[in-house]
Amino acid sequence: MPIPSQSTISPLRPDITTFMHLASARLGIPLPPPKDVFDFAHGGPPSQTNLFAARAIRGEKTATTSWPIPDPLYWSVGDLSVILDGEGKPAAVMRTLSFRKCMFEDVEEEFALAEGEGDYEEYRKGHFEFYRRTEGEVGEKFGEKSMVLCERFEVIFPRREDVEGGRWWGEEGKKEEV
Repeated sequence: MPIPSQSTISPLRPDITTFMHLASARLGIPLPPPKDVFDFAHGGPPSQTNLFAARAIRGEKTATTSWPIPDPLYWSVGDLSVILDGEGKPAAVMRTLSFRKCMFEDVEEEFALAEGEGDYEEYRKGHFEFYRRTEGEVGEKFGEKSMVLCERFEVIFPRREDVEGGRWWGEEGKKEEV
């Protein structure tokens, strides 16, 4: 089974490669291939994936937490990743700004809020429940002392039709006019 914090989707998938070429052309700079592909809802409902992708594109979600931490870590500060929408299509290109490894109990409130998924308690409860549900896939137990990877990122290229077409994902994860 796949590890929840790592994508099972190849960054070299044809539509992702095409999207990266488009981003490179529109930004006017050469972009390297992405190191990872993110479904922020980790295979959850498409509406939740759309919601988290939209929050990242709007700058309301600028952080993400991973467990277990990949070893070796296959991406680094400055590397690019692609964020998917609820249909599994590329929605944005993001750049990793920083990493911090810490125990789950030591994740700071400011970081939790940057995840854009509610207040500090909602972050802790939601992540704890998600990681506990995935223990079987991972093969280890999750708890307060588990090491997590706290990653900061910025979106450098959103999918153009969503921005220029005036469509955006609302709080229910459905496209709506803006």
